[in-house]
Amino acid sequence: MRVEVTAIRVESEGRATRRPAVPKVLTEVAKAHLALHPEDPDDKGFTGVTFLQKGSASAAASYVAEMKDAGNALVVADNAHLYTLGFSYHAAKAKEAWVVGAPADQQLQVRVALTPSWHVTQHAEPKAPSPEAPAAEWDAYDVAWGKYEQSCLDNATKFALTNRYNVEVTGPDGKSVRTSFAVNGKEPEFSSLSPAITIDLKLKGDFTIKGWADGSAGPEGYRSARVTVLHNV
Repeated sequence: MRVEVTAIRVESEGRATRRPAVPKVLTEVAKAHLALHPEDPDDKGFTGVTFLQKGSASAAASYVAEMKDAGNALVVADNAHLYTLGFSYHAAKAKEAWVVGAPADQQLQVRVALTPSWHVTQHAEPKAPSPEAPAAEWDAYDVAWGKYEQSCLDNATKFALTNRYNVEVTGPDGKSVRTSFAVNGKEPEFSSLSPAITIDLKLKGDFTIKGWADGSAGPEGYRSARVTVLHNV
C-alpha cells in the first residue's frame, strides 16, 4: 500500500533534508487496520502517517494548534526522528510511534505538544439544512454557525489561558514518570510544549505516552489524540 506522509520539520532548517524511509512495521500495522475497516463505515480507520523530524518541537506545536481539535497530545523528540500512525476518533485506538535514528546513548528526549479543547461550548454544532431548503433557513444556519464558532473560540481561549497539563510516560516495566505544568496565563497558548522527559531505549518494549488537561475527560476521553504507544523493539 502507498503511505501518504505529513512531514513536520525543524522550522529554521532551510532546505529540507531527505526524509528517512517509513518503517516497514508501520506499513504492516496500517494494512492490518485497513483490512478490518476497508470502507471505514464507523469512522474507525487510520488517519495517516506523520514524520516528526528530531528537534521539530516548535513546528509540531504550531501544527497541532492549527487542528482546533478537542484537546490533542502530539509527541515529538529532541534527539531522534519519529514516525507516528494515527487513528480516527471512533477507533478509540492510541497512536503508534517508531523511533528512527535513535541517539547513541539511547536516552530519548521527548516532549508533548498539548492543546486546549475547541469543542467544549454552550452552543451545539448546528445541522445544515437540506440543499433544497429556502434561503431563510440557510440564513438562520449561517447565524447559528457563527455563534457556534465564536463560542468554540471563546472557550478555547479561556482554556489556553488557564489550563494545567499532564504528561505521563509508562515503560514496558510498568514504571511511570509524570510531569505537570501550567500555561503562562498571560496570552493564549493554543499549543503548549511540555518539559522534556527521558525515555531509556535500552529498555525494550512499548512505552505509553499520555497527555491531557486538568478538568478534561483525561487521556482515555479521546484516546486516539491523547495516547501514543512508542514501540521500542
